[in-house]
Amino acid sequence: MPEIGVVHLVRAKNGPEPLQRFLESYTKHSAGIDHDLIIVFKGFPEKRLTVPYNQLLQPFPYKSLYVVDTGFDIRPYIIASKFFDYKYFCFLNSFSVILDHDWLLKMYRFISKEGIGLVGATGSYQSPYTDVLNYLRERKSIPFYKKMFMVTYSKWMKLLFDPFPNYHIRTNAFMISSEDIRRIRCRFIKMKFDAWRFESGKAALTKQIMRMNKRVLVVGKDGKGYEKEDWYRSNTFWQANQDNLLVADNQTNKYLNGDVGTQRQLNRFAWGDKVYNITELCSNTRHKSDS
Repeated sequence: MPEIGVVHLVRAKNGPEPLQRFLESYTKHSAGIDHDLIIVFKGFPEKRLTVPYNQLLQPFPYKSLYVVDTGFDIRPYIIASKFFDYKYFCFLNSFSVILDHDWLLKMYRFISKEGIGLVGATGSYQSPYTDVLNYLRERKSIPFYKKMFMVTYSKWMKLLFDPFPNYHIRTNAFMISSEDIRRIRCRFIKMKFDAWRFESGKAALTKQIMRMNKRVLVVGKDGKGYEKEDWYRSNTFWQANQDNLLVADNQTNKYLNGDVGTQRQLNRFAWGDKVYNITELCSNTRHKSDS
């Protein structure tokens, strides 16, 4: 039995198209290492409703798990880690699309090293708390009542999120040992805000791993593992043309398909004043729009 379980989430509300895109990328790009594919069906009240999905999956050996449509991505990941017995898990959300060969091997080479507790295809420094402060600083003429609300809101956000740089691995595509994920504390996730807290809050997945005195890395197509202080140089998430991105998702596509203004804004959210290669970004974007 392989020591790696690759868990891909399939949500009923998304329809079969995201699964089809994932499987096309999964077929095109070899993982580079032996593993089992696990499909978590989320929000299917009856198994017969998965027939179109099973037809897409027919060429692939896989294991399956059925969960209710609650807890966003995180709850199904936690359930799968307890239900299946693997040394390592790689979790891929519903919109994940693999972009390079040996993608799993590249992540495994780092997660299997002593002292490394979490690796991901993308990471960010974004802080919702700092975003609120920046909003207040940059909008001088907002109505008084709105300003007072935002000031109160910022104090609440300060309790929940660290200021920039708020290091966190994004949970769209990450790899972790079964031992570590079973040690992770996960509060009940009911709303999107709860999922944001698990991803980037003060008690987030990344923060819990770091408190175990373990390192967290972003892994790119180039096979390099980037320490948190160098994530902004990795060219993976909301940077330049994301040429080093190993696994895409709806958020990386949002950036890639955005205009220059959108890309600048997202780049600043993720990296603050550490705007990496913005000149090349704008040049390439203009060239793309002219072609």
